[in-house]
Amino acid sequence: MEKFKKIAVLSLLVLCSIGLILSLGFVNKEQDELHCKSLEVEVNQDGDLYFLDKMDIEKLIKSRGDSIFGEPKSKLNIPDLERALNSHADIANAEVSVTIDGRVKVTVTQRKPIVRIFNANGDSYYMDEVGKLMPLSDKYTAKVLVANGKIWESYGKYYKRTMEEIVRDSAVRTNTMLDEIYAMATYIDANDFWRSQVQQIFVNEDKDMELVPMVGDQKIIFGDTANMDEKFKKLQIFYSQGLNKTGWWNKYSTINLKFKNQIVCTKKEL
Repeated sequence: MEKFKKIAVLSLLVLCSIGLILSLGFVNKEQDELHCKSLEVEVNQDGDLYFLDKMDIEKLIKSRGDSIFGEPKSKLNIPDLERALNSHADIANAEVSVTIDGRVKVTVTQRKPIVRIFNANGDSYYMDEVGKLMPLSDKYTAKVLVANGKIWESYGKYYKRTMEEIVRDSAVRTNTMLDEIYAMATYIDANDFWRSQVQQIFVNEDKDMELVPMVGDQKIIFGDTANMDEKFKKLQIFYSQGLNKTGWWNKYSTINLKFKNQIVCTKKEL
């Protein structure tokens, strides 16, 4: 008798399992046949970024010929659509999902430039917060730090490489200023004080970086990014002393931070 009970219980469990599998199969089939009824796009505008908006993303999707409205979910190739969106020059990340009631949701994060580079050949492009080059936009101009001077790197040669790849490749790193510009721009962008004080990085003939301040006409010779934090701290002390003394700040034409533990200043000629 006990044996028959065990068999009955086991049979019941098997039947329940089969029923559950069949139910899930019907649910999945119904979900696959569910027609997509709307497209919801969200684009971040953090930091006043306006390279793209909702209409741009909708146009981009339509330009691909993607069938969304009225099509069953099973025909929507989400991975392919995400790849297409993520290949756009102004997009840092795009995610696509479909809700159980048929709404297609697209969430887009724009790339954030931290410096605009004008190279010595007259070309211009941005570098974003992760150190990748990005092209200019016909729609929007970002208000960011500017770098110019003896910068020879072209957008076409370097835009496919991340800054990590450039730094890791010693043969490339010794022939480019991009990693130095990225380190400097990242430091300035992360600091409220310096972001309000420095408007430009100029690379001179010796590959030294010079900072152009928002206020005043001093040439601030920074050199390279070695001991960068220490150099900025010295400069901040100099700023605080100069700004607190009437006329003192305008006495100097050059402020040189290249020398360890000191600031070398050149007075303006009268």
